[in-house]
Amino acid sequence: MASSSLEHEQVFIGPGLSLFKRLVTIIGIIGVTALILWIAVYQHSSRNDASVIGSSIAAVLFVAGFVYYLRLIAPVPFTITVSPQSVVKRSRRGEVIDLPWENIARIKEEFFPNGKRIGVTAYRKVTEPGQKAKAWAVYRDDVTDIDGLAEALKQAMPDSTNWQSETVHE
Repeated sequence: MASSSLEHEQVFIGPGLSLFKRLVTIIGIIGVTALILWIAVYQHSSRNDASVIGSSIAAVLFVAGFVYYLRLIAPVPFTITVSPQSVVKRSRRGEVIDLPWENIARIKEEFFPNGKRIGVTAYRKVTEPGQKAKAWAVYRDDVTDIDGLAEALKQAMPDSTNWQSETVHE
């Protein structure tokens, strides 16, 4: 491996969904569910028929499906560890992407036209069928110090790894 100027590992944190956003979402879902149940009780007292029960069950199932969808797309907390040997991304769900430097084909950073960094993406050398070249991507809102992450990657990467900078959204 080529020499790198990074002597120790650095850890960068992706905090996931903030507590404020999580609480506002939970309160909103509880409020919508309470509204559905209030409408169901109100309608049931005035129109005692099966359509009220059926529509209430359908509405609650819709809300449950929406909650499931939110769980799927919610940002998961993660850490990225940059060391002289490799780059490791670990998520709280247990997913680990360990990329030794010799397996990284290129790293791409993207900027807005004003020079603000948008994101950093790591691409691996495809070594087996079905493996994707894009190993991971992090964006400005995903990680607490995206500029520090980019600098640590630049310092640690060997000469064989290609660094690509790109201005987007022009």
